[in-house]
Amino acid sequence: MIGRPHRITERVRWADVDLVGIMRFSAVPRFIEFAEQELMREAGLPYGTFCDQPEVWLPRRHLAIDYLSPARLDDSLTLVSWVSRMGDTSLTLRTDLRQDDGRVVAAATLVIVCVTATDFTKRTLPAEIREALRHFVWDADHPPQVADGVAGARDDAR
Repeated sequence: MIGRPHRITERVRWADVDLVGIMRFSAVPRFIEFAEQELMREAGLPYGTFCDQPEVWLPRRHLAIDYLSPARLDDSLTLVSWVSRMGDTSLTLRTDLRQDDGRVVAAATLVIVCVTATDFTKRTLPAEIREALRHFVWDADHPPQVADGVAGARDDAR
């Protein structure tokens, strides 16, 4: 299935940097969470509404981050996110944090599982979630090349 990435920009803020103005490793998850939330919003699943209907919850199971290049205070980063895998009970989201010149600051993989809200047992992803996210699904091993090189350039940056 060929989808498209979600893109949004965010600045490196004062709270994200160390004493010399370089983004701390612990600030990257904030960017990943922001990208995830905005992807879900664009897909028609804003967390504010989605969480009001708590049949299912989507807790995080795994987060892996490769730190590739420093970012500094006030840098504008483009967060490029897509669903690299949609399993029966889980989603795998990938997010690249990119400088304006295309350099990858960090590349992350986030696994989210679908559970029942009452007892946290795994359950199948609801059809409404699958349908809403299908436009953002790219093959995990072969993301398509895109006009600005964002998807295909990820592996080349390592």
